[in-house]
Amino acid sequence: MKPSYNVDVDVLRESPTRAVNRVVERLKREGKDVIMLSTGEPGIPPPLEVRLWLSEALKEDSMRLYSYTPSPGFLSLREAIVDDLKELGGVDVSVDQVVVATGGQATMFSTLATILSPGDEVILMDPTYFGYWNLLSYFKAEPKPIVASLDKGFQPGVEAIKESIVKGKTRAIIMVSPDNPTGRLLDFDVARSLAEIAVDYGLWIVYDEPYKTLIYEGEHVYMYNLAPENTISLNAFSKDPGIPGWRLGYIYGPAWVMKKIALASEAITYNPPSVAQHLVTVYLRNRELRRRHIEYAKRIYMERRDVMVEEVSKIEGAKYVKPGGAMFLMVDMKEVLEPLKVDCTLLAERLLREKLVALLPGEFFGKSTKTFIRLSFPTETPERIREGIRRLGELLEEMGKESLGKKESSLFEASL
Repeated sequence: MKPSYNVDVDVLRESPTRAVNRVVERLKREGKDVIMLSTGEPGIPPPLEVRLWLSEALKEDSMRLYSYTPSPGFLSLREAIVDDLKELGGVDVSVDQVVVATGGQATMFSTLATILSPGDEVILMDPTYFGYWNLLSYFKAEPKPIVASLDKGFQPGVEAIKESIVKGKTRAIIMVSPDNPTGRLLDFDVARSLAEIAVDYGLWIVYDEPYKTLIYEGEHVYMYNLAPENTISLNAFSKDPGIPGWRLGYIYGPAWVMKKIALASEAITYNPPSVAQHLVTVYLRNRELRRRHIEYAKRIYMERRDVMVEEVSKIEGAKYVKPGGAMFLMVDMKEVLEPLKVDCTLLAERLLREKLVALLPGEFFGKSTKTFIRLSFPTETPERIREGIRRLGELLEEMGKESLGKKESSLFEASL
């Protein structure tokens, strides 16, 4: 007899970026070169100085890079995070309010596992980062999506959020800023209104801010400063300093709930990776190096963003808002694709298979963005971004000449 398993895991869906990466890996084994406009991954490694420091540390005949660490992270790293938050945004927290975790996804899982019970309602934006839809289903929470539309710059509707609150059922508001997938920066007046709502109704604001240093126009709002007793902030070192494969992030918020989150985090991974903590501690403690690296990365990514916007603007009917931060451009392709009787999922699949360009269909981020595509600009050079968008335009032209209605099996499985 075959043993059983917990069927709750059946609600989990593979990340669309992982689905794309599987195909890309196969194509690369076949000797094909894929232009990656799909993944939210930096195109710049950590500063050379910290990499050289690590190369020397690896020569040591000791266990300090390989041993277990305290479950909430090294005290030295948490102290560096506290100082960094103070300098970046005037955020005043203690080391007891910081938990280091195994990447941004782990910060999400540990936080939601701590604050949610089955049946709780959670307000989140539509569109939003696809991982939240997955986790809310797993924790048996009820998502209450609020459409953040392109014509309003993807800003949340405060009144719509307030009207969706059900006393005794609504537990939290999830907000990402700078946003994945839209690149929108949360407006300060909107943030202040959300903070007031959270305090008045006794709600958590789960504030996802891993792109907080990658801002090109405008300023990042630190929600903790507006509602310190109601805000849990999620962060990652995947984007800055750029170690996504090393899986390191952190959470900060009220000390009492951070103790609970630390226990959940310990149950998942026991402790965050040692070598990544050492490298990031050196990075954060070298303040001038950190400032230089952030400015350098922003300059490079802004150039790539501007090239992408310039090229997308050449696609007649494509609509977008120039992102103020993060790594993404959300493009509404409705006017382009409706005459072709093609959806964005099929477009993404054909673009990858036929033109060797990877992007993501908008349906993974919300029901309101089924006619959108998400493009990512930090990984590729300006020249390859231009070529990628050129190939997109080429495919659209070819599709316009084809007989319509042909449907192929999709690489993607929608997760909403």
